[in-house]
Amino acid sequence: MPVVDVRLTALSDSFPNIHLKEIIEKIPYIGLDIEGVDENNGTIRVEFNPNRPDYSSENGIMRALKGLLEKEVGLPVVKDIEESDYVICVDETVDNIRPVICAFVAKRKEPLDGHEISQLISMQEDLHNGVGRKRKKSSIGMHNLDNIVFPLKYTTVPKHFSFIPLDKENEFTIESILKNLDVGKKYGHVLQDPDVFPILSDSQKNVLSFPPIINGNLTKIKSDTNNLLIEVTSINEKSAHDILSILSFELYDMGFKIYSININSHSGESIKTPVLKQSKMIVSYGYINKILGLKLSNDELIKCLERSRCSGKVLENGDIECSFPRYRIDIFNPADISEEVAIGYGIYRFDTSSSSYPSLYFSGKKHVNSVIFNSIRDVLIGLGFVEIINTNIISKDAIDDFFIKADDADLVSIKDSKSSEFEILRNSIIPSIMVTLSKNIHEKYPQKLFEIGKTFKVQHSELKEEWSLGVVIAHNNTNYSEIKSVLESLIKYCFNKNIKTPRCNFEYYLNGHSAKILFSESEIGDIGEIYPQVIENFKLRTLVSVFQINLSSLMDLLDLKKINYL
Repeated sequence: MPVVDVRLTALSDSFPNIHLKEIIEKIPYIGLDIEGVDENNGTIRVEFNPNRPDYSSENGIMRALKGLLEKEVGLPVVKDIEESDYVICVDETVDNIRPVICAFVAKRKEPLDGHEISQLISMQEDLHNGVGRKRKKSSIGMHNLDNIVFPLKYTTVPKHFSFIPLDKENEFTIESILKNLDVGKKYGHVLQDPDVFPILSDSQKNVLSFPPIINGNLTKIKSDTNNLLIEVTSINEKSAHDILSILSFELYDMGFKIYSININSHSGESIKTPVLKQSKMIVSYGYINKILGLKLSNDELIKCLERSRCSGKVLENGDIECSFPRYRIDIFNPADISEEVAIGYGIYRFDTSSSSYPSLYFSGKKHVNSVIFNSIRDVLIGLGFVEIINTNIISKDAIDDFFIKADDADLVSIKDSKSSEFEILRNSIIPSIMVTLSKNIHEKYPQKLFEIGKTFKVQHSELKEEWSLGVVIAHNNTNYSEIKSVLESLIKYCFNKNIKTPRCNFEYYLNGHSAKILFSESEIGDIGEIYPQVIENFKLRTLVSVFQINLSSLMDLLDLKKINYL
């Protein structure tokens, strides 16, 4: 998950009448996780969900805290966007490459300081990786306005066209940038090898940017910069405007005055950007209270919305028209509005009494899977293991580190993933547990973990999902015998059956210390000591023994009617 550093002094200065400890305690209640406090640097590291890109900066977090702590409530707005004669002309040649561009100008008297530049760069990268889908969907250019002469032209050039890229002293051709510069090698595939390439230049033919690859060096932002041009190019209009709205509020909160830019298309159409009109949604008053288990009046619901930096008004039929800022791109349906009410109400105010439960009623009985899984949990917990839960999606690096080829035809990749941590549907449960162990290296050993979860594979051109069990022991003296005794106990106590473990070598296990797991002569999993190089890949400092079982295959083999607990 992405993280952002928030200065402790900024928290104290923003809320001078509230103790710093109380402010920090409220941070999780706006949907954030505290990774740690670095008192030496005077910062707190905050982890945010990629669906809240407005939290990718200190200002975005402050904006939400001000609502919860009632310093500023209701819709935040960018006041008095100045009309301007700034123009960007869009050439028809970009239509089939990267057709969308939008932009604004930001000005103030004081130059950017080091912290602000760092925040903007960090925010830019988070937006690139998230909303921008690693620049494939959208990319951002930030420029020193003082070196730019309007009008600008967004057009295309051939591969032999040259300019001086960011942080370079000499000219490079487009072809050379893509082949020789690290940023070109990393993002060149986004353009899918076109015959021409997008370029944004000014009226003096100076290159501002070669999107989505690199900016020109002429407009580099420095410590004395106080006037900015922000532009976003994209293949998707909504994505571009989403990003521009987030950056508009960010710079406004930094004290900049926002100026609009006219985007003139080759068809004769013209629009002014940024477009910051708030979004609206009508939600039933009864729905919100029902889903939250509360009995709030309309006035109380509206106050809760305002503390979440939204607003609302009661319609004639009793429904509530909810308004939320343009940068809140995570709100899609009434359930999201209910969540905003819960945050404004105060998650810390909810209790576990029956009167606070949502008024929903359930009936039925447990699925056979639940019965079996609970039996497995009882045995493993009784043997001293701790259950963990991981996502079904894992990074390519983790798959590679476990000696599973990431380009294996049986693996399923996630297209346009928001994060490098979530790229592949896992086909084995053990790599996920190894990642957990790698994050637990500061905890004492032995560590005994298990997970019950889904794994995926492609079979006969169709995606197949299965339930799997992974069990891991990590300490300096663990071995095959120890993990096998756990496996035998589990099968015996849960199913009163025996298993066979004929020796078999696997790439991720130590040779001679691994085996298949056979149940009724059918293979249902494998067991062994993790290979030393795999342990090193996950930066572990101890031995690891594991087994994994395909629970879907096991349940197919069991005669469930004869199992006494059913």
